[in-house]
Amino acid sequence: MKRIIIILTLSLLLIGCKKDQSITEVNSNVTKNKNRKDYIDFKYDKVVAFASVHPMDYFDGDFDKELDVKKFKDTISRKLDLNQIKKLNYILSGNQDDDLSEPAVSADCFYPRHNIIFLKEEKIVNYISVCFECNQIKSSKPTSAKMQNFAGFFNSINLKMFYSPIEHKEYYDSLKLVNNKN
Repeated sequence: MKRIIIILTLSLLLIGCKKDQSITEVNSNVTKNKNRKDYIDFKYDKVVAFASVHPMDYFDGDFDKELDVKKFKDTISRKLDLNQIKKLNYILSGNQDDDLSEPAVSADCFYPRHNIIFLKEEKIVNYISVCFECNQIKSSKPTSAKMQNFAGFFNSINLKMFYSPIEHKEYYDSLKLVNNKN
């Protein structure tokens, strides 16, 4: 009888300890997310996301100069609303942890077809350029977002992402044709 009581007591103690550990893990994860600082901590008037067929027409590696809208001749752009900006900030701050099990392989091409710019009085105050072909991100301020999070965000605002430049060009050229007919 003593053995049964001892075994039951030990079992209850082990089960009780496991629950304490899981509660501690959950609490520490919540604390980590609360301590993350908002990415968007600067002033801006509007946020524009855009995709381009030929990014080198406007991108020379330096967005720190004045915006020349005339160069954006082959882009499809979206002005982000408040909810989209909040979602973007959540992603950029590193708070969105999707299933990121697929490893990203980098290449040297950096041909950024997807971009996000923050404007203040029509001047760029922050930019993020994403090249899905080589899995690289360049920005004026470091971001904690993952490539998969960017893919999901751009797809959610109908700026579809493709890993193949041919698919990308065909899709965006078809959109330009539809827009020109309207």
